[in-house]
Amino acid sequence: STSAVKDILVIGSLNADIIIETTRLPKRGETIATPNDRTGYMLPGGKGANQATAVAKASLSEEKKILTRARLATVFGNDGHVEKLQDTLKSNNVDISLCLQSNVPSGQAFIFLEPGGENSIIIVGGSNNSWPETLPKKIQDAIKSAACVLLQQEIPERVNLAVAKCAQAFGVEVMMDLGGEERKMSKEILSCVTIVSPNETELARATGLPTDTKEKCVKAARKLIEKGCKQILVTLGEHGVLLVSDNEVITHPCWEIDPNQIIDTTGAGDCFRGAFAVARVEGKNPLECLRFASAASALCIQVKGAQPSMPSREAIEKLISS
Repeated sequence: STSAVKDILVIGSLNADIIIETTRLPKRGETIATPNDRTGYMLPGGKGANQATAVAKASLSEEKKILTRARLATVFGNDGHVEKLQDTLKSNNVDISLCLQSNVPSGQAFIFLEPGGENSIIIVGGSNNSWPETLPKKIQDAIKSAACVLLQQEIPERVNLAVAKCAQAFGVEVMMDLGGEERKMSKEILSCVTIVSPNETELARATGLPTDTKEKCVKAARKLIEKGCKQILVTLGEHGVLLVSDNEVITHPCWEIDPNQIIDTTGAGDCFRGAFAVARVEGKNPLECLRFASAASALCIQVKGAQPSMPSREAIEKLISS
């Protein structure tokens, strides 16, 4: 029966990522050419769309019956990128029926990649910043019927707050990624959120405390819990992950990968959070959730691009059982 399907609703950003490989950045007033012509491609990105794609691909489907469904609420722009962005989401099984339309260009990220792997990025907020003043009823209804809502920091904070308050009123879990724009985390939003998920840098910024060891991360995480959220999921890159609650800390190491296999870490955090949400909604225990999400992000960093690199359920389970 369709009633068994649980919705994971991602409310957030969508970007057209334009990746430009260059030998160096131009000086002011200078024009330079790229060293090769196979660059300048547009790849769909944005933390909201990345997480929705990760959810869709990590979802279990048995005889075409999906157990968790990925839904994305984002604002599309009015430019030439929209069609490809929509097609990519649909081809990855993300439900986009809740999406809104605006009369400004799509959100964009111009990513300048230098030879040593250094990147400089210019973000054009575009349609990600043109959310309506109040949450549309169809989105409020979708929050009410969701099993879990995922938020990030790439759409206006007022939207995140309205979503978190709406979810809290309906008793729906919210997982908020601290990645994206640098913001002060208000007590108001933290008290509406179930899980806050920063990396160690974002955790230090949110608390003003050092996070250079696991012990210090736990201490900083507990400071956020005092402000009202239930759990803190801290991703520590190659040092694994911590799930901190009031009375316990669960850790999981990073998956062992040959360093030569690491191709692109873009989207790894989004992949982790999407896969974690799927495992949690399926009722896996906390350690299994961390294991599932760690396996997903280990696969993600072995493929170029954010959305194209999100692994399938089959690939995640194969790695876990290997």
